[in-house]
Amino acid sequence: MAGQYSHKHFFRHVPNHQLAEYFSSKAVELGVDFNMLKEKDVETIFNAFTALTEEQQAMIEAEFQDIHAMACVGGISALIDESIFHDDELFVDDISEIEGFHAKVMWAYLSKNDYWLGATMFLHADNVSSSYWKRRNDLPHVAPNVEEGDVKALASAISHFFHSNEGRGRNCQVEVYRRQDKEYFFAYPEDFGLSSVEWESDALKTRARHPAFEIIFVYCEEQGSLDIYAPKNTKAVPELQRIFARTILNLDALSNGRIDKRVYDLDPLGDAEFTFQVEPESGIEQVTVTQLRLTLKHGSKRRITLEADTKNNPQAVYELLEELNPPDYFVTQTRVKVIFESTFGRRAKTRTFNITYPNSCALGHDGDDLKIREILEKSGIEPQP
Repeated sequence: MAGQYSHKHFFRHVPNHQLAEYFSSKAVELGVDFNMLKEKDVETIFNAFTALTEEQQAMIEAEFQDIHAMACVGGISALIDESIFHDDELFVDDISEIEGFHAKVMWAYLSKNDYWLGATMFLHADNVSSSYWKRRNDLPHVAPNVEEGDVKALASAISHFFHSNEGRGRNCQVEVYRRQDKEYFFAYPEDFGLSSVEWESDALKTRARHPAFEIIFVYCEEQGSLDIYAPKNTKAVPELQRIFARTILNLDALSNGRIDKRVYDLDPLGDAEFTFQVEPESGIEQVTVTQLRLTLKHGSKRRITLEADTKNNPQAVYELLEELNPPDYFVTQTRVKVIFESTFGRRAKTRTFNITYPNSCALGHDGDDLKIREILEKSGIEPQP
């Protein structure tokens, strides 16, 4: 993810010609001659921007923050996935020729705006912690129905469920996006009313509003899987599964399957001789255990966490384990660092994540995270369906 947003940081990383095109597209007269302006002359742009009306600044700032949030590896991947849906075979080559994440994303925003909303939705879903997703992987392999009437039926059923059971959800809207072999359904039921203190011009006022809460469904026909993100609504997940099956999959009944509760066996990672099964074509150079949490077998709630610097010694954690020689234990958490092969002289990417017993893994199910899951599966760590 991109770091914290600031106007000057943003203006410093977006080329002047793109900023000029953006303000022109919004019919905003900034009073700056970008052709005469030196690159990274952020003070001139900043002073002109902050001289705009409050309404103009608020609108543009919101869009700049969205663009800034997309300026990362995950944002580019999401844009590429959306371009595939649009059968844009030139997109990857075009965006690869542009230097810098902010410049790439601003180009996509200006030139490929049809891709924008779907890509931002994908990035949001990718950044949801895996612990919030509840998966079911025993569904029939049937094609989802994504016509307007089917999507409205899903929205109506979600609305009815929450309104009849909790008194909220009077309105609901669902938006659908396809990403490779998966269908994403973003649902926004109406939440309870809230009042908030907000600035309106130079006056502080209390305003009543009805925010939306979010539910995400990710369905894969090939895998027969349904992932649901419903924070603070975990108890509703079984009914949400049935609603989805009825409205989108045309299944009159759904067996009483359980949310995916497969258990990770982490004990093999406590053996210094354990080796991750990495295929040469995976693009991964090294997989290293950087931390182990041991839960002692005898006695209650006694844990030992081992962490060591593995930069120059991949076996550092195991050497520490041997040195301490703890009593009998279970491995109940591990931290793993994956180093990808460097390309085109660039610094190698890394991915660090935790796996916690019984079934928490901070990896997604797409892109590089999917490659890592495949390694965990081949290594006997990722549990099978």
